[in-house]
Amino acid sequence: MSILGRQFRHRASTAAASTVLVTGALLGGGLTMAPPAFADEPAAEQEVARFEVDFMKDMIDHHALGVMMAQTCLEKAIHEELTDLCQTIIDSQSTQIETMQGWLQDWYGRDHEPQLSSYDRLSARNLEHWSGDEYEIQFMRSMTSHHKGAVTDSDRCLDRAEHPELLGLCRTIHESNSKQIDMMQGWLQQWYGLRSGYSGY
Repeated sequence: MSILGRQFRHRASTAAASTVLVTGALLGGGLTMAPPAFADEPAAEQEVARFEVDFMKDMIDHHALGVMMAQTCLEKAIHEELTDLCQTIIDSQSTQIETMQGWLQDWYGRDHEPQLSSYDRLSARNLEHWSGDEYEIQFMRSMTSHHKGAVTDSDRCLDRAEHPELLGLCRTIHESNSKQIDMMQGWLQQWYGLRSGYSGY
């Protein structure tokens, strides 16, 4: 089954949330502190909750396109190192899609299947028109650009998300995509003498 048709409910572990009550004996009046987000609960602030929902939906779609692109690589790449990287992308991003689908359901009661525009689908299919060295060059350039978007979005997530689980995932996305960008930049230089000034760090 393709990633676009897959939905896996990844159940986050349940944690109890409690409200901290600061009594009048301490502050001269009652004050109820808003609890942080825990598994199976939405973010405490509406704006943060809206961000988390939008981020996960967008990253699910973004990852689905990355998986589609990487699937062409398994058949067309020449270098084993690149084939191995593409399999890693497929495995890790498929798992992350399933994880975010589970969180959307657990925290916000939302279902989301990957949505790709006709332009996204065309971009992935265009890679199939290349072969040999030219395919690898086009693929690595395209995937580098694609990964840059994920790095930028994950940075925004680290600034604005609340759930620790989501923050951890965004940190993983930032680190793994940055390292993979640098790998592809190195291969473009080593194999094809092509340079790029971008570094994910």
